[in-house]
Amino acid sequence: MKSKAVFFTIVDDYYYNPVGTQILINSFKTFHPDIDLVVFRQDIINKVFAEHKICFYNCKPTFAKLLTPYYDLAVNIDADSIILGSLNEILADDYDVGAPINKNDYENSSHEEITENMFLQAGLVASRSLDFWNIWEEENKTCMGYKSRENTAMNIVWYRKLHSHRLRLKTFDEDQDYYGCKSLGREKEFYMSNGKVMCRGEQVFIYHSAKGETNLPKFHFENMGFPNDVCEFMHRVGEFGKSVLYGSFC
Repeated sequence: MKSKAVFFTIVDDYYYNPVGTQILINSFKTFHPDIDLVVFRQDIINKVFAEHKICFYNCKPTFAKLLTPYYDLAVNIDADSIILGSLNEILADDYDVGAPINKNDYENSSHEEITENMFLQAGLVASRSLDFWNIWEEENKTCMGYKSRENTAMNIVWYRKLHSHRLRLKTFDEDQDYYGCKSLGREKEFYMSNGKVMCRGEQVFIYHSAKGETNLPKFHFENMGFPNDVCEFMHRVGEFGKSVLYGSFC
């Protein structure tokens, strides 16, 4: 019998600490201590990269397919993310493929007819559909020719290739709230309200720091423009400790 949901991230030894992987782990377990979180590290990365001839720029659907035999819902999340609230919108059973919008105040992407307002962010991709992971994996074989690599490939799959599969598509934060990069450039506008992190009247459930290597090491909250009370909250959830059982996945 499959388990309901798993979140997973992929991070090698070199970037594990600089991108703030422990912040992701601790904050995720603050809000969802009973949901599985798989951190694919160097041993499995080396094995999967060699077997499938892939790299960090096109690997997400391949790793998702390691989990789909065991879980109904697989959610990839980049390691440089911090969880700031319960992820019930992602755990809801009202979609087959989901992702957040990318449009933000820092940097935006587009591709041909896929405008900046349409472009989705592959720093968080959730799906119950093996078809989706297969189609994205195939599109990723040529993603190095795209400016935003597998981000663009995922958008091409979403807007051009899923219509015939009758899959329910869900953009987590197009209309309200924040689940990824949408809040980039708005850090100074974050504030606390009744124990929730807010920005422009909407709740921030996930903050994805992104910005590549120009932003390393990540999650030095006081240097990122967040107000003091938001920094205190981020420290609290990012340093929360949850016991784990270490073992071999594959």
